[in-house]
Amino acid sequence: MPFSGSRSADPSTLSEPLGPGRARVTHYKLELTVDFVGQRLLGHADLRCLRNSEGPEGGEAWELVLDAAANLEVSAAHVIGGAALEPCEWSRDQAKLSEALGLPLRVRLPEGPPGGEVVVRVAYATAAPGAGGEGGCSALQWLSPAQTAGKRFPYMFSQCQAIHARAMLPCQDTCECKATYEASVRCPAELTALMSAVKLGDPAPAEEPDWETPEGCGKGWQWHRFEQTVPIPPYLVAVVCGALSSRQVGPRTRVWSEEEMVDRCAWEFADTEKFVAAGERLAGEYKWGVYDLLVLPPSFPYGGMENPCLTFVTPTLLAGDRSQVHVVAHEVSHSWSGNLVTNETWEHFWLNEGLTVFLELKIIRDVYGEEEATLQLAGRLKSLAESVNHFGPEHNYTCLIPDLSGGGDPDDAFSTVPYIKGMSLFCLLEKLVGGEEKFQPFLRRYFEHFGGRTVSSQSMRDFFLEHFRALSAGDEAVAAAMAGPIAALDWERLWRAPGMPDFVPPCEAAPVQEAQALAARWAAVAAGDAAGLAAFGPDDIRGWSTTKLIVFLDALLQDSEDGGGSLAAAGCARMAEAYDFLGSNCELRFRFLRLALGARWDGARDSAVDLAVSQGRMKFTRPIYRALKAYDMDLARATFLEHRSAYHPICAKMVAKDLEV
Repeated sequence: MPFSGSRSADPSTLSEPLGPGRARVTHYKLELTVDFVGQRLLGHADLRCLRNSEGPEGGEAWELVLDAAANLEVSAAHVIGGAALEPCEWSRDQAKLSEALGLPLRVRLPEGPPGGEVVVRVAYATAAPGAGGEGGCSALQWLSPAQTAGKRFPYMFSQCQAIHARAMLPCQDTCECKATYEASVRCPAELTALMSAVKLGDPAPAEEPDWETPEGCGKGWQWHRFEQTVPIPPYLVAVVCGALSSRQVGPRTRVWSEEEMVDRCAWEFADTEKFVAAGERLAGEYKWGVYDLLVLPPSFPYGGMENPCLTFVTPTLLAGDRSQVHVVAHEVSHSWSGNLVTNETWEHFWLNEGLTVFLELKIIRDVYGEEEATLQLAGRLKSLAESVNHFGPEHNYTCLIPDLSGGGDPDDAFSTVPYIKGMSLFCLLEKLVGGEEKFQPFLRRYFEHFGGRTVSSQSMRDFFLEHFRALSAGDEAVAAAMAGPIAALDWERLWRAPGMPDFVPPCEAAPVQEAQALAARWAAVAAGDAAGLAAFGPDDIRGWSTTKLIVFLDALLQDSEDGGGSLAAAGCARMAEAYDFLGSNCELRFRFLRLALGARWDGARDSAVDLAVSQGRMKFTRPIYRALKAYDMDLARATFLEHRSAYHPICAKMVAKDLEV
């Protein structure tokens, strides 16, 4: 159905998909080659478009306006008519150049009726990194063989959320423009390409390109083909190419990684099908066919990324005890919240993430029990307080709906606020309507009603009120809630008030209290009380889960991502000895190191630097660098500048802002 002539509501796009005389992309057909030597993707994108229902104004021509990074190298544009290619006029709109949003690409379309279809081919290449690895495609990271587990072959992966798809392909990089896609990716025969789509058949032989063969590879090349039949926003287009192997761990799940670690990965994520099945019970049918996992190299900047059919995850989840697989429960939940029903713009990001955390905690409860879910909730609430304190309680970015109208970078607003403050609002709504028994049917209807589309805060609210208004006719309890506490809700305040939410889900289970009690004992021991510190030992925490230990450390940390807490240096030294936190998994080491740097315990220095440079997951990397900055500004900056090229471009950009370099 053609779009109307209304303008886009998204302040984070320079495309004009909804304007009069414009066209909207409905399908992408990509043909790309992975050039490891030049560190670029190149080829073309065929864009199937629908003209809008309102034609051009004032005698102007039809146009397709696309988002494109300023350094995306466009070489030609054609209109495809049957088997013929007709050159068409195109230009980069210099008047709209934006550091954050790019440089739009305007393609003149032939005359045609409103609502008619047209296919445009754009030939392009992504930007290659310059000296020091800077200035390339912000969506892609290129790794040398030395940066991989196998040390033999190069590796490339993408990360397009929030608005980096425009650096990888010309597109209408707005959630309003969901589209299907198909792709053919050419790469060396020793490597495997994967995408956020279903893989079609076996690789097929391909002609060798006319440039140098990448390190470790022979002369053979292959095509890998993919198809995504469910419409998705551009930020969910993903590609990876490397020496990948897989193991089947469930009826619809393979775990992919480099061969050197694939068995370890398969063991860690053996419960994935339990998460998908639990998600189906809560939210309805899983629509994506396969649910594969890819464990990336350590520089991947997030815990996970919910790319359809192929979730990307960080190797920092490989704790050896499955204690970090809740991240997969979160990404599975995105199969409904985010991927199937998508926030209309990045200002409504809380709908993606808040509802995903809400579902994730229910999946964890159903798979691992109430205690684990409660401990997870305690940790999330702590992270929300840290984010609010990092920005400041009156900051725009602590609102559920932040104002992004200035054309800034949505990455700047990224924090746990939309995740946990959003989850808290859904918990409040569930409580007001009478609990999970009443709320769960609404959620299933929500995913059915908005499936394949986008949703704003206002449309979610309207659907919520409509659903329970209809239900209240035969349910006195719901009728009382609709007439009382729900009618009294100030939605604008819920969405736009900064700081902590008015309603915080209760979290008072015995394991939480035990962890907090141990933290209080540590905090009560004076810095010089050697006997008091000596009383602590390994038996204090014997049998505790990682999640319970996280609650313990969180209770000692200040509500600030920059570190600091309730212990002096002597206490940190004793805790490291008694509990071996310096030798523990990333989640525990990360928290303990921030606590220790805040206490200015020099024994944490080298371990903190090692954590900062050994991985690029921004959950760890940015706060550790901020804690190092408070501990020793020169050390933090020197460490980052030495290792900057090893981080993903998104991570490097954000750490550079944190350290003001």
